[in-house]
Amino acid sequence: MEEVRVAALSMPKTIEDRPFGEEIVVYRIFDKKGPIFSMISEEKSILNVRVPSDFFEISDTIDGITPLRIWKNWISVDLKTVRRKQEVKDLVYESWYEVAENLPRGKRKLLNLE
Repeated sequence: MEEVRVAALSMPKTIEDRPFGEEIVVYRIFDKKGPIFSMISEEKSILNVRVPSDFFEISDTIDGITPLRIWKNWISVDLKTVRRKQEVKDLVYESWYEVAENLPRGKRKLLNLE
């Protein structure tokens, strides 16, 4: 779980939040009202992240990954199955970019994406 925290907090303008109680850690861009790019349930060892649409389309074929149909292009990763630390970190990084790229231009500029 610590690798998720370290990866998320290494991304620009990221904050850690717990709006749903102590069991679920949420990572947002900018502030407590900013968009969520990653959520982790430490108790259940589940990580939720946003992925590119082409990855989302095949995500149900990957062991330990389940597409979340309630949010566009979000997946649930079972960290008991998906154990490679670099793979987990890459999912967190990719999620940050997926969410950040959909922000308004002014906010993307603050993130040096423009």
